[in-house]
Amino acid sequence: MIIAMAVLVTVVIIRNSSGIEQESVKKRNDETGIKMSWWGNDSRHKYTMEGIDIFKENNPDINVEYRYGEWSGYEKRTKVWMESHTEADVMQINYAWLEEYSNDGKGFYDLNELSDYIDLNNFTEDELAYGIKNGKLNALPIAMNTHTFYYNQDVLDKYGLTVPKTWDDIIDMGKVLAEHDLYVLGMSKKQLFLMLVAYYEQTYGEKVFKEDGSLNIDADDLAHILEFYKEMIDEHALCPIDVFDRNKYMSGEIAGTMCWISDTKIYCDGLAETGAKVTRAAYPKASGAKYSGWYIKPATMWAISAETAHPKEAAMLLNYLLNDPAMARLQKTEKGVPVSDAAVKALEGEGLFDTNEYKAMQEMMEHQEELYLMIPNMENEKIIDVFKSEADEYLFDKMSLEECAQNTYAAMKEIADGKTPEE
Repeated sequence: MIIAMAVLVTVVIIRNSSGIEQESVKKRNDETGIKMSWWGNDSRHKYTMEGIDIFKENNPDINVEYRYGEWSGYEKRTKVWMESHTEADVMQINYAWLEEYSNDGKGFYDLNELSDYIDLNNFTEDELAYGIKNGKLNALPIAMNTHTFYYNQDVLDKYGLTVPKTWDDIIDMGKVLAEHDLYVLGMSKKQLFLMLVAYYEQTYGEKVFKEDGSLNIDADDLAHILEFYKEMIDEHALCPIDVFDRNKYMSGEIAGTMCWISDTKIYCDGLAETGAKVTRAAYPKASGAKYSGWYIKPATMWAISAETAHPKEAAMLLNYLLNDPAMARLQKTEKGVPVSDAAVKALEGEGLFDTNEYKAMQEMMEHQEELYLMIPNMENEKIIDVFKSEADEYLFDKMSLEECAQNTYAAMKEIADGKTPEE
């Protein structure tokens, strides 16, 4: 007698040496299987998997497999998946990836074709526009993002300092805190790069990048950025990138930070949980600045693979992730304040208006006219990495300012122009 197996269940967990990627595969032969991928911290992994379980309970004929990990290294894995056409059906993507993987609009599925399953009415035309490439709706924003500054008010009070309003204020604060082996600011290398862009654009009245992503500055201009960068390090206005540790900020060794609104729970709420009083500060400004130097973008986005064999099921999952009240209540403001009207409505009774993310978002909206849409190359990891590595030569006195500026400019230009330094 041959007994047919009605159900086949397989569970696979893959973990690399650092433990940052996991993959769960569960498949039934009577289900439609789709894959999903995202990045984030443990909290995000937990609520996302809980959300997937709810989706599967409500849609028993759809099975969802998933990959997830920390941001570190995730972009490189995504590149491998995209180039080998093994990406997930539903993908959390960075805004800059639209330019990298879908400049012609064909890199991701056109969500307009799936409007029977995705409620696009929860988004304004302006919000939908962020995900449009070459007339095709490639992705939908989860939340909007810009930078914000948070300071440990207890540290400022201890040393008789006030929240800085200008770049000079930050430098002067560094001179005071240096006497106690403390720093004014600490942040990641991407935030550092974007902060230096803001400083240059305010101070010198020209953009660092053109609209097409190419550089709008030359080596002499870059020298001004490098010189200010070194001054911040030397004067303890900025903790060196290789020394920065979030724990130093939490312990008060670093007075403040610049972070995305979507990271507010980590840098603002997290610091407050240590018992510190936290102050959100306005952007530092240069007197008479022509440009604000600060930018806005979708925090993260959901997209569907152009290669998906199951667009209907993928669209149903994407709609659930963005618009379903159950998912909204699980996610809350962990990725920032939701863009979807349905998600916002679901959170209105959950204390949304009292969150620091909402307060920061409201401030962002009040100053929206001063913010520019982020150019994808501003987040290009290759550009940021080469800036950091070349700048180190000058910071550690291994190269003159002029030589470092020339080398840094040449390397950044090649990448911005779509080449690599090896070509």
